[in-house]
Amino acid sequence: MRENTTARMEPLQAVEEELRRLVERSHPLTLVVGDLDPALPQHPLDMASLRALLLHPSVGYQVRGAIWVRLLRRTAMPGWRGEDWPTAMCAMALPGLWRIAGRLRREAPELPQAEVQQVVLAGFWNAAVEMRERLDSVDACRIPASLCWSADRAVRAYRSSEQQYAAARANFSEQTEQRDEVPTGSPDEVLERAVERGVLAREQAELIALSRMEGLTVRELAERAGITAEAMGMRRHRAEQRLVKAVRAGLLDG
Repeated sequence: MRENTTARMEPLQAVEEELRRLVERSHPLTLVVGDLDPALPQHPLDMASLRALLLHPSVGYQVRGAIWVRLLRRTAMPGWRGEDWPTAMCAMALPGLWRIAGRLRREAPELPQAEVQQVVLAGFWNAAVEMRERLDSVDACRIPASLCWSADRAVRAYRSSEQQYAAARANFSEQTEQRDEVPTGSPDEVLERAVERGVLAREQAELIALSRMEGLTVRELAERAGITAEAMGMRRHRAEQRLVKAVRAGLLDG
């Protein structure tokens, strides 16, 4: 059995490793693009060769856009081969996705890099799925830039949410220091009290517990719920805001 080395990697590294496997396996994943322009290679291209082609300055915007359209359509293929194409398409954009994640690492080094990269990938892929449904009306030349912009917006929204949470916690600490009583008990007990007193729904309390105390990432929780990482981040932010306000008001005192 093959050891799952990607489990120990950062998300973008894992995509690069999966690309390598798509190339090196006995039947590599390939794409034919020679029919799009006579100047392109006429033989099937493996994914490493395809990425090199997409990044080459000699390939014009129109041709590059047509290749991206073909890639997007492949991601909707059924069966086991269809499962490879989402990974392959994300791998095509890795240079841009690395730049986005690297920029946020410099701007907000306190954020966990693995979660940043997960949000980047989720933002890119969710935009790709949405774009795939309206390909006939999309400017093909702008596909890669548009998808990377979506990834950038997603990770900036994540950063904003985390910064708001940090500010709320700091404000909460200041408020509780000024009060005679603070909520007693463990964090789990405070969350349970919040549910019992109608401050939080059970799902909101579980979301806070899973992400803040058990260490599950926003993306993991989003995948479980079948929603985007951005939407899950906003759910958590709203729940935490309700919790902070209730504590400030003394509603969760033991």
